[in-house]
Amino acid sequence: AMCVEKPCSKLQDEPTCEADSDCAWDKDRTKCVEKDCNILEKCDCVEDEKCYWKVEQAPQGSCRKVTYGECPTLDVVMILDGSGSMSQNFGRHPHGFYALMEMVRDWVKTL
Repeated sequence: AMCVEKPCSKLQDEPTCEADSDCAWDKDRTKCVEKDCNILEKCDCVEDEKCYWKVEQAPQGSCRKVTYGECPTLDVVMILDGSGSMSQNFGRHPHGFYALMEMVRDWVKTL
């Protein structure tokens, strides 16, 4: 396993945080966090180039990240190899399962 510090957490004050389009200042926790389009109201959502207002069957609609705005909900199913080869060295990893989890983690970050 590996811990990765989130980029927004490195920004220590509100002006610096708000200057980064991927971050937002959380007034309740007084710290910089990754921007979450899901919590924005319609006007704020429309003004943000990284967010998209999705009109659904409900009268309000909701704010989504542009990357996912038009995507339907999706289940992801993964089938992992359980054979003996997974317990062997995998490149720089001491165990095949660790290598696989690192690749899955990196893939999820790109979504």
